[in-house]
Amino acid sequence: MIHRIMDKQPYQSLKLSILLLMSGLSVFSQSVSPQIAVQALPYWHPEIGHYVDVLFSMQREASLESHSMDISLVIHRKDGMASMDRINISLPPGEPSTFVQGVRLPADTGLWIVSIAFEHSPDLWDSLQGQIHIADIQASISKILLTEEALVSATLLPWMARYGFATQPLPQIGEAWITGDSATLRFYTETYGLPQGKRGLLSYELQSTSNENLGIYNGQVMIPAGQVLQPNMQSMDISALPSGHYNLVMKLWVEGNDSAASDITSITFNRYNPQELESLSTTSLMPHWVALLGTGDSLDFNISSLYPIATSNQRRQLDHLLESGNDTLKWRFGQRYWQENHLSNPEAACKSYQAIVAEVERTYGSRAIHGFLTDRGRIFLQYGTPTLTEKRPFENDGYPYEIWQYNQLEASNAPYQINKLFVFVNNSTVGRNYDLIHSNAIGEMQNPKWRIAIQKRSYITDDIDQTGSSDGEKFGSRINNNIFFNSGGG
Repeated sequence: MIHRIMDKQPYQSLKLSILLLMSGLSVFSQSVSPQIAVQALPYWHPEIGHYVDVLFSMQREASLESHSMDISLVIHRKDGMASMDRINISLPPGEPSTFVQGVRLPADTGLWIVSIAFEHSPDLWDSLQGQIHIADIQASISKILLTEEALVSATLLPWMARYGFATQPLPQIGEAWITGDSATLRFYTETYGLPQGKRGLLSYELQSTSNENLGIYNGQVMIPAGQVLQPNMQSMDISALPSGHYNLVMKLWVEGNDSAASDITSITFNRYNPQELESLSTTSLMPHWVALLGTGDSLDFNISSLYPIATSNQRRQLDHLLESGNDTLKWRFGQRYWQENHLSNPEAACKSYQAIVAEVERTYGSRAIHGFLTDRGRIFLQYGTPTLTEKRPFENDGYPYEIWQYNQLEASNAPYQINKLFVFVNNSTVGRNYDLIHSNAIGEMQNPKWRIAIQKRSYITDDIDQTGSSDGEKFGSRINNNIFFNSGGG
């Protein structure tokens, strides 16, 4: 279980966006900057025993002057506390940037709760909890750490220095991205506890998300017999790797047991290869697509409006296209997108989508933001018309909100799902821009205390558990009794 507690006064101009990555668990948030991603990676050392490296990736927009945040960490469980610490991370003003800072905490084997509290100011804070399992070292592999560089240095911070290797972590805001700026995939692992007299073999390979082996993207490392701890820094040339979503899979094999790997670990990442965007220059542009996609601002609008239905890699391409100012490449991108995704009649599919975008613009857009960039507009374009909606523009006990329910979620850029909900709230109480504050759909922001976020219009509390309003449900309120969550269920 992961519990997320929203900030005391969450409707400031600055919000926290926090992502927790622990033992395969994740929470995705699509709030504004600053964004923080947290990784908790367990390791072992023969002298100090088991420990956890907690890594914080932080990203901020250039529009924000600076960031300074106090972070408190506790590793604990019912029978006691393993360790705790408090650090400050600061991001200086300047250009948009991402950096990583870490802290090392001791812990023993078993299942632990990692509690993290973030405080940007007395009125802006957030907290997260996640579980992490620390296993015995017997013939095992640590989690994979993706790194920026593989250099030898004696002046590294403790959480970066690993047996002579400089393991500068690759920032991970969500899943890691390997862009055209880095044509090399670098990764660090540790192997533990080989049996006495037995050699080991550490193999690694790239797989597509469908578990397809990619052939040349593999390698192996021999581990001496009986090695208690073996650090491994490896790299792989991925300059020719197409844009896409990949798994890096590592297996530990012990001599004498060739039938099955003793341990397996993996990590997912996204590859964006700018060479594919360059290939648009060879695409034959048909004149009718120029008319269909428009020119000038109309062209930028029609291309940008593909964001809700584009894949993550296509969104990267769109970013570069819009920055380039090359209208010819934009036309070619739009033509290719519709031809590849709607083989039977791409022109009709494009016209149909443009009509829906226009309706979204009228319904959800404003002078400040296009409709497809709003949360409701994005969800509508990505998943279609909701099966059921409940709109509460005059909620007696909170901010105006809407709940959308889908019997089925079917989208080209998301997995198929059933019975999913989206909760939107208008924190300003005026206008029509509603922010998504909770959903049970994969890849969307999840906040089990979404009712409290809505009710904060009518009550103030310093209670860290935030159990909600204490005076009961106000007359006319349906926050705990609606068509989706009867009597507070859901």
